[in-house]
Amino acid sequence: MSRITKTYFLRDAIHSDIAFEGRFFALISTAEFQRLARIKQLSSEYLVFPTAVHNRFSHSIGTFYVMGRLIERLESVLKDHQVEVTPEQKDLALCSALLHDIGHGPFSHSFESILGTCSHEEWSRRILSSPDTEIHRALRDNFSEGFVEKLIKILKGRNDPQDNIISLISQLISSQMDADRMDYLLRDSYFTGVSTGIYDLNRLIEAIDVTRLNGRLTICVREKYISSIEEYIMARFYMHKEAYQHPLKRQLEHIIRKIFERAGELYFVGRELHCDRLMQKLFEKDIRLSEYLQMDDAFLMYHIASWRSSDDFILSELSRAFVDRKKYSRYRSQGEGERLIDRLNSLIAAQGGSPIDWQKEYCYIDDTISIPIYNRGKDNIWVKKQDGEAVDIAEASYLLKNLDMRDSFVRENEYYHEKMLAGLHGIEL
Repeated sequence: MSRITKTYFLRDAIHSDIAFEGRFFALISTAEFQRLARIKQLSSEYLVFPTAVHNRFSHSIGTFYVMGRLIERLESVLKDHQVEVTPEQKDLALCSALLHDIGHGPFSHSFESILGTCSHEEWSRRILSSPDTEIHRALRDNFSEGFVEKLIKILKGRNDPQDNIISLISQLISSQMDADRMDYLLRDSYFTGVSTGIYDLNRLIEAIDVTRLNGRLTICVREKYISSIEEYIMARFYMHKEAYQHPLKRQLEHIIRKIFERAGELYFVGRELHCDRLMQKLFEKDIRLSEYLQMDDAFLMYHIASWRSSDDFILSELSRAFVDRKKYSRYRSQGEGERLIDRLNSLIAAQGGSPIDWQKEYCYIDDTISIPIYNRGKDNIWVKKQDGEAVDIAEASYLLKNLDMRDSFVRENEYYHEKMLAGLHGIEL
């Protein structure tokens, strides 16, 4: 195991200068980590918010920074429990934060549903465990023996019955209040310009504590900081409502899926389709790790842009809709409860045709989203009261306990592509 002693600094728009010991910078310098600079953090969000062009690279180094501060806080509170965080555990925490998104594909989360590949978490595990990757060799050369296996266990979110600190670190990298979310809420708020996503990071970190639940230490927050936790929870809710689940962004993600669904259909029936061998292997779901690591946003955008000139009417219109932002039209109901599907089938019937399954049609999009304020059934945010009792934030918060946690914000939209609707079915609305 080698040790690189030089310290490097990267300038970040959210956290200012971020310091990296040489061994962590060695991970950043690998080909696998550099690929993250070519993958946008928010997929097609830049077509909604023009400045939302930041990438997975910047988010990863930001998460590293937040985790560093969380570990400092955790060390402080664990002293009251006569528990010490070892140097290896600190390294595991920092590496889990830095590398938690290493397996993301092009267009971020959209990619996983486009072509049915395995999850980015599974690709992360393959990248870290493969002896053929630069990042595996950098981990092996700069950290302790067995480090990679322990790191993968943390990224899987596994509790370690033999190591309570590792379980705490898992919570700090993946829970309802973790380093990942703490960074991306501030970062995405900044780059989208959605100011309701802002919260006080310093206060949130100061709120972190630990409590014993079922005999084991668990991350919690102190009661005196409830207002800061409420602010964070509401920032998360509003970012989903106004940015992550923005109607146009969701429409564009539907269009991306339709583009590759249509391209795949053409490929498998032997129609002429401009695509390289790597795209062909994607259609065939036969991708090796080395091939997956060649894919970034530019790879997919190259193909989508070229398909605008396809001789297939559907594929060319879909590709134009995405690349040139020729969005679908939103259907505005002319009566309570009226759906576009019903109106379309009425028009088809008037022409003497049979009802159509519009969910399978390329000219139609049906989109429904449900956004809860707080999900107390998943990774509870625990509040340590002054008497030492731990309760869920939904019970401790005056704001949350007066809201119906079963009542989510729901948005339903139907969209149609005018040119395809007319060209494929002879319908004009």
